[in-house]
Amino acid sequence: MNEEKRGPQRNWKESMEPIKVFQMLACLIIGVAIGYLGGTMSQLATLSRQFGVDNIKVTTKQSTEWASSNSTTTSNGDRNPIHRPLQNILTQKSDMDIIVDEIIPKRLYPRYRYHPKTLPFNVTRSMLRQSRPVIGNVQRLQAYIEKLHSEQCTTVLFLGGSVTDGHNTWLGFDDSYAKFFIDWMNERYPCRKEDGTTGEHVSKRTKQNNSQTHFISWNHVSEIESFDLVVIEFNVNDSMINENPHTLEVKSSSLEYNSCWYSEVLLRRLLLLRKPDPVAVVTFNADYIGRPWTNEPHNNLESERKSLFRKNNEPLSFWISSMYQIPLISASAWLLPLAGKRGTSWQFNVTNPYGTKAFHSDRCCHPKRFGHVILSLVLAYCFVEEEKIMTTYGSSETMEIEHDFTADAIPVLRDPIYLSDEEEKMYVRRESDSYLIDFTDPSEDRIWNDAIAVNEGWSWYADNREKDKFGLI
Repeated sequence: MNEEKRGPQRNWKESMEPIKVFQMLACLIIGVAIGYLGGTMSQLATLSRQFGVDNIKVTTKQSTEWASSNSTTTSNGDRNPIHRPLQNILTQKSDMDIIVDEIIPKRLYPRYRYHPKTLPFNVTRSMLRQSRPVIGNVQRLQAYIEKLHSEQCTTVLFLGGSVTDGHNTWLGFDDSYAKFFIDWMNERYPCRKEDGTTGEHVSKRTKQNNSQTHFISWNHVSEIESFDLVVIEFNVNDSMINENPHTLEVKSSSLEYNSCWYSEVLLRRLLLLRKPDPVAVVTFNADYIGRPWTNEPHNNLESERKSLFRKNNEPLSFWISSMYQIPLISASAWLLPLAGKRGTSWQFNVTNPYGTKAFHSDRCCHPKRFGHVILSLVLAYCFVEEEKIMTTYGSSETMEIEHDFTADAIPVLRDPIYLSDEEEKMYVRRESDSYLIDFTDPSEDRIWNDAIAVNEGWSWYADNREKDKFGLI
């Protein structure tokens, strides 16, 4: 009897073993899930206390909604973990990777993905939002974006110096922000030639390196058959203009006046250009000069403090661009403050990932390759943000006075700020009065003498023995 009872009992227990194992696994999985969610809620609660957010209660449904919501910022503009989407906390995605997902085509991911070995610091959305200090009149810029939407192949003219050339990078221009930006455009906005075949957006450069040299050799710009967008990168080089402008009147010899005078001539000429359409003009402050901020033996910080913004042309670019409503994109607007916000010595400390030594390849102003990646990301971000505004609102929120009168068939420009009327006529409008002089007529000077603006030490009289040949001597 006992053996018969023990036999069925043993068989019943054996049949229950798989069910127990399954139950144990299920409980373990559920326990881990609850613990993970509870840990997340606890972490959020801790963070809420840490950052002063009171009475936060997150249900499972709310956490799911939170995970799909956009990230936000605190009242002072800082990004905190509690304000990031929950999915970003769980996956530990960097801010730069989130932005890259939004605006960078997948084929270019390897170039822009954040990694400490290739990018020494992370780039946040709050940083990039500071890259557009002057919105300006966007009519020309939006017309250019419309060309991209219509799959029209475009030409971008980069007016810049050694930073635009990719100086001190391994591949030169091929490692520059300009090349990376064109690569991004071709991936994000593929285009077609007039015959319908696949084309590409291309870049052009001049051999000049600041506003002054473009003033002197303007034909390097005017003789280009066609282009659609101009990116002016002279924040560094325009601070090195040491000569007085080619003016028709006595001018100040200050660096401020020299730089502004040449910048204004350049902008006014570009606004009048038709290649064949009115070209979109963007000012890009890509970098800053590092030397004037150092306390190294060869620099005198006291004298640098008395110089023009420590040779940083950023405030002048803001001023000129805002007066002419030129969209201004700036990386140095947030790079330089971040580098030195803990003091000048920290700005040049090699352990500071945002420092000048980390970003620059030399003592001057040339970014390393990763710096050019960030510069191209700044340009791409600002273009996409403008595209969002354009596709969402269009021109519905603008008034007639905001119209870009410089883009009309008969362009209307504001009165010059630094140029005299005569300089505007000669150097911008390219207009001048001409007179045919007869050197055998003693009274010839009466015909054109009133048209001479400046005459110091010159006289009209005969310079030969026969007194029958006259001239200015």
